[in-house]
Amino acid sequence: QEPDAEEEWAAVERRGAHLVTGAAERPFIIHGFNTYWLMSFAADEATRPRVTAAIAEAAGAGLNVCRTWAFADGGYHALQTAPFCYDEEVFQALDFVVSEARRYKMRLILSLCNNWEDYGGKAQYVRWGKEAGVDLTSDDDFFSDPTLKGYYKAFVEAVLSRINTITNEAYKDDPTILAWELINEPRCPSDPSGDTLQTLGSCRHG
Repeated sequence: QEPDAEEEWAAVERRGAHLVTGAAERPFIIHGFNTYWLMSFAADEATRPRVTAAIAEAAGAGLNVCRTWAFADGGYHALQTAPFCYDEEVFQALDFVVSEARRYKMRLILSLCNNWEDYGGKAQYVRWGKEAGVDLTSDDDFFSDPTLKGYYKAFVEAVLSRINTITNEAYKDDPTILAWELINEPRCPSDPSGDTLQTLGSCRHG
């Protein structure tokens, strides 16, 4: 069942240890699920209806937050085809995911990179760096090399500043997007202290 279009759709905000939404600051309790493939399926007309079906079914079951990928680095249906180069058709597929989530009052947590090689991930950034002549020794260079960090930051900026072609709203201003995940399941074996990952987590969007 589709939601009431007139219902308030305000951003979720933090108040101390709690999440609230709307002028009345109603408590927001997360009932979430993980469906990484939404953008990939939306990029293909044959599978796009499954995106709507998944979101609608989840909403009907009382779920209100979906975590999904907002990246695909190189390879099939790549969103980022090369550093600073993005596929408009795949971006429009992501637009569709965000707009469908909004239509069914589903908040999104969008992940921006992968620790693993699925959908490219940090290994793809390292390959791009090596192709550009950068001296790199391991996938962990993703977290420290200035060139790779530049690739990643440019991609993040492209996503956050993206104007959705369906809703005409910038992603960074869309209350549909509850949160951003900098990288899925990050690991940095070369620094077991965790300091390198904490540095990544302390980044702020200007």
